[in-house]
Amino acid sequence: MVFVERRNQVAHFTAALADCQSGNGRLLAVTGPMASGKSTLLDAFAERARSEGFHVLRAAGSRTERDLPLSLVSQLCHDLGYVTDEAGRSDLLREVRNTAVRHDRGEAVPGPRLATMLHGATVALLAAGLHTPVLLTVDNLQHVDQLSLNCLLYLVRRIRSSRVLVVLSGGELVEPTDRQLFAELIELAGDHHLALPPLSRDGVRTLLAEAFGTPPAEPVVDACTRVSGGNPLLARTLITDLREAAPAGPGADADIQPGLAYTSAFRRYVERCDPVIRQVLAALALLDDCRPTGVLSLARLAEVDAAAARRAVSGLELAGLVLDGRLPHPRARQAVLDQLTAPALTGLHLRAALVLHEEGSAPLPIARHLLAAGRTPSWAGPVLGAAAEELLGGGEVELALAMLRLAHDGATGDEQRATLKVALLQTEWRVDPAAAGHRLAQLVAAARADRLSVLDRVTTVHCLLWLGRTTEAVEVLDGVRTMDVDARERAEIRFLTASIRYTHPGLIGDQPAGHPSSGRGPEAVVNTREALAHALETIMTKGPNSTVVVAAEQALQRAPLVGGAPPVLAAALTVLVHADHLETAALWTDRLLAQAGDRGASSWRAMLTGIRSDIALRAGQLGDAQRHAEAALGMMSRESWSDAFGVPLSVAMLALVARGRLDEAGRLLDQPVPDTMFDTVFGLFYLQARGNYYLATGRAEAALEDFLTCWDLTARWNVDLPAIAPWRIHAARAHLALGHAEEARVLAESQLTHLSPEPSRTHAAALRVLAATVPLAQRPTLLREAAEMLRACGDRLELAHTLADLSQAQKALGDFQRARMTVRRACDLATDCQADALRRQLLPDVDDTVPDGGDEHDAEAFNSLSEAERRVATLAAQGSTNRQIASKLFVTVSTVEQHLTKVYRKLNVTRRADLLVKLGPRIGNVA
Repeated sequence: MVFVERRNQVAHFTAALADCQSGNGRLLAVTGPMASGKSTLLDAFAERARSEGFHVLRAAGSRTERDLPLSLVSQLCHDLGYVTDEAGRSDLLREVRNTAVRHDRGEAVPGPRLATMLHGATVALLAAGLHTPVLLTVDNLQHVDQLSLNCLLYLVRRIRSSRVLVVLSGGELVEPTDRQLFAELIELAGDHHLALPPLSRDGVRTLLAEAFGTPPAEPVVDACTRVSGGNPLLARTLITDLREAAPAGPGADADIQPGLAYTSAFRRYVERCDPVIRQVLAALALLDDCRPTGVLSLARLAEVDAAAARRAVSGLELAGLVLDGRLPHPRARQAVLDQLTAPALTGLHLRAALVLHEEGSAPLPIARHLLAAGRTPSWAGPVLGAAAEELLGGGEVELALAMLRLAHDGATGDEQRATLKVALLQTEWRVDPAAAGHRLAQLVAAARADRLSVLDRVTTVHCLLWLGRTTEAVEVLDGVRTMDVDARERAEIRFLTASIRYTHPGLIGDQPAGHPSSGRGPEAVVNTREALAHALETIMTKGPNSTVVVAAEQALQRAPLVGGAPPVLAAALTVLVHADHLETAALWTDRLLAQAGDRGASSWRAMLTGIRSDIALRAGQLGDAQRHAEAALGMMSRESWSDAFGVPLSVAMLALVARGRLDEAGRLLDQPVPDTMFDTVFGLFYLQARGNYYLATGRAEAALEDFLTCWDLTARWNVDLPAIAPWRIHAARAHLALGHAEEARVLAESQLTHLSPEPSRTHAAALRVLAATVPLAQRPTLLREAAEMLRACGDRLELAHTLADLSQAQKALGDFQRARMTVRRACDLATDCQADALRRQLLPDVDDTVPDGGDEHDAEAFNSLSEAERRVATLAAQGSTNRQIASKLFVTVSTVEQHLTKVYRKLNVTRRADLLVKLGPRIGNVA
């Protein structure tokens, strides 16, 4: 193993031995980077020379004896016993010692005396060579003291016709004791200069094969060559680590990871390097992932001159310690940095940050160095902020927080510090709103001292409202009145006030003083925030329309999921939900949930999951609604949910009631809710959910009390919210359960008058309740109209209830065929929705059939339809609109209308609702 890729050097030495025995003395110089095998090679040379009958004299320079005069000569004198008599050796040692002492004292050494000493030693050595050839080896020539180097030069110049062979080895990356004398000795070797390059890939493969006894896999060879850099010492220690981890050898797909032996070897290597080399090596290790653009920057970082930096990098690459400007492995980098003292490492990080900053590097690498140093230079605030934003985009919240805290601690002005407090609040809010709330008192104080910008005040108000601190929220918002605002700030204020009116309807007046623009209509909308504010106001007063849907979708498209975006995105999703665009809302919510997960924003995920549960509930997906609601409740503490706790709690309760799991729903009522929740719209949701639970458990009076409490609250707030909290519908159902049909009718009609004429699930629910209060003959018409609306908006659960009521009306009117088909459809929907309570209620009616002689005629009519007509008829019977059918079948709306005209004629029906009766179970057989 020693002679892997060193056979040429051994052959050269063997030839030199033969020449020396023939009387041709010479000098061999072996050079190479540290740990390249020079000492091992000298050991092998000495062993070979002994076997050839040579006397071997050995000496080595030492870092600790660089300043000790004649230290190397002293070593050699102790081994001269076999080439001179004892008395001669004692005299020589005494002369060496006296000369060294005088030199060490700074006294001049007489030239004749030094010449006599050198001549005596040289003559003795040359005389010995006449009888027995002599090999003199000197290792670590770079550490040999100056006087000894002079002695070696004296000797080397006089061995040409002798049987004395001198072999010197010198390492690179270490400054010689005397550069000129060192270079002169190496030059005297001439053609007998043996350089030791790093091992090649084949050399590393040979070492691996010798170590494990089998040829290594090529990926293993590549990895070991890369990690060791071809340095023999590092390669051997790496193999030691690999043998420790896997005695049989690493597999082809093994992850080659250095261990303790490799790290210790690299650390020793660094310790032996020249100080300048160590400084450059530390700079390279620190900037491994973001190297400076040139050697001047590297020199500046290492605090050395450019020439020294260039020489150092070249030597390090030759040694295999640096590959393409990088250290071979993270463990190597750490081994280098571990050699630095804490102050030195801090200074290096600060210099690195400054160098990268001045070279225009990306913020994140600069900020990492600042964070490692724990210091904030005057220029560093914006860099740390930008780096934190980048980290937040990747979900590294804790690291982003650390950088923002560092920027905050280094801020020089009160306003800058207040702005950073807002950034810290937003970042901490991503994970735990309740824990982040500790900053709100400081921000309220900063607002009072007029140190917060308009946008920072808006952010603070949003957070204060979420945690139920309404008094402080109003105070901060009122402070905006005295501030000059631009168009963007004006839009933010308008959106904030619209959000407050939605979540806290009675908290503020209709128009914030000093900003009349907040009352603008849609024609004055200037940006997304204002458009969304107008959409919220429209939903609250007039109900949904196409304009609010467009505003919501634009807000979702234009607002990225960043620190200040969640209120905007939540409002846009809320608008889509209340406008019954459930599929669009679900698509956007799922997309935002994925982004929130990638950004490590658990509180955002909780909020979005709560919205997702409401979407699933409105779509009749009870299992999904329960799952999402329970997941949302588990993502944040009750303190972090604050008043919004009522949203997922209400959804979970309603889903469990509809699924017939009343015991589980009842246990949810045992969970305490904050009193402040009943000052918000979330309190209305909770009261409606609890009232529905009471209705399902036969406590209609308690249910009616909860629904009327909703009325009291909205009256106190001086708002109605018919499309958001339709308490009249729920109260009417409670009256029906109590047998108060007239009171129910009045409430249903009142609900309809408060809604816009456009179809909606709320409108359909009001029609269904109204149908229960009118004469039997009028009920099917109202229920069919409600069913059409529900099919369009996608509320399958309410559609199932409506079809169930319709089947009862049809049955009471004697239309048993339609009743049978309608109840089957209602039961199928209830099953799909997992509405077990309704399904169990409908099962007896599903099996209650009457003789019918029309099946044969209906089958004949169905068979008369073309394939295209069957597809159109099936989709129409299932509730799809003409436009939806055209989209699914990739035809025009006009084509759909033509097919339906033919279908109606062939089946002898006049309206869409009759298709379900005619087609019946055949629907499922049509592809």
